[in-house]
Amino acid sequence: MYALLAPLFFLLMLWIWLFYAEGAFRGGPSGKSFGADFAMFVGAAKILEAGGNPYDHAQLYRTEKSFLARQHLPILKDKAIVRVGNPPLFFWALAPLTGLPFQPVSWAWSIFLYLVSAAGFLALLRYLGWRGRAVYFALALFLLAPQVVFGPFYGNGVGLVFAAIAFALVLSERHPTIAGALLTVAWLKPPPALPIVLLLFLFHFRDRKHALLGFSAGTAVLLSWMVGVTGLERVPLWLHGLTGYSQDINISPDIASFSGLYVRVVAHHVRLFAEACSVAVAMILTALAWYRYRDSTQVPFLAVAWLWFLWFLAAPYAHFFDEILLTIPLLVLFGTNGRWVTRREPAWALYCAMASLLLISASPFGIQLLWLPLVGCMLCLYVASRSRDYAPALAGSSN
Repeated sequence: MYALLAPLFFLLMLWIWLFYAEGAFRGGPSGKSFGADFAMFVGAAKILEAGGNPYDHAQLYRTEKSFLARQHLPILKDKAIVRVGNPPLFFWALAPLTGLPFQPVSWAWSIFLYLVSAAGFLALLRYLGWRGRAVYFALALFLLAPQVVFGPFYGNGVGLVFAAIAFALVLSERHPTIAGALLTVAWLKPPPALPIVLLLFLFHFRDRKHALLGFSAGTAVLLSWMVGVTGLERVPLWLHGLTGYSQDINISPDIASFSGLYVRVVAHHVRLFAEACSVAVAMILTALAWYRYRDSTQVPFLAVAWLWFLWFLAAPYAHFFDEILLTIPLLVLFGTNGRWVTRREPAWALYCAMASLLLISASPFGIQLLWLPLVGCMLCLYVASRSRDYAPALAGSSN
């Protein structure tokens, strides 16, 4: 195993060094690259605190540019990219940070996200039965992975969603209600995260009733809290901002879902049709899988892990750093302590996932290519789900 993974570890170390050497962290967090997403969150929190509409991207740009300029920090030149789609409760929670110096707070936020991601990953390894030296080696690879690094680098909250899903899996057997409540964090990133919640309820939670109760009650509490502290009028503004983000996703780089294939090259109505077709295919294949396992109290994880990739690809938009959510099905493919990593499917899937970095800026003729490695990973998982080589896992063991 270590002979196979050593070259990957070396390449990831080299990538981190090059990333640092090219000046990615030079000058500290700002609104341009390092900390750019967090700068948008702070700007949105300032607008919300003043009673404005944080989903008005023109107003958001002016607000962010103003507070960054006072601290002599740059901002993205492309105004259209400066926009948010997160729930207003998230910005309300960040309001206490708006009066503090941006750079120290942004550093603390990025480090916090990185540590939360690591905690979620360690919880996931424990859930899957990993022990000994393999845990530390897997953690090192995880923390060096570009998909993991870029989330905290930009200050994006996807690490919180990943950790919530990981801990929900850990708690699903003994505390299904708490596990369901944890999944409400998925509302922070609805397009890539809510389909995962659906898959967890359909296939992976043994006590679906209590898990669904926890999720429903948690969602109701969050919605009531959000209305109480931000106002009822913020709910339609958020939904409009969320759909507006999706409609204007053609301006965004690093799209890893299928939409990166066409958002820059087709008309809006064609894009909507393509997105609807992608979601419809994912729904049909998920329904077929559910019908196959409808009498099972808990489906073998490996049997349906490829559906995680399918739904991620079908999402209206999902960014490169959102791929951290796919760590979970990939780990299942490797087996306990990575004992299957030298087999064909896990090895190919791992190197496909890491090869995504080579395509992060590739967009020939306006077509983004980050979806290609994910298709490769999905096919590896699908082949494994049909292979007798993984009989123990397909018989019901998640390890």
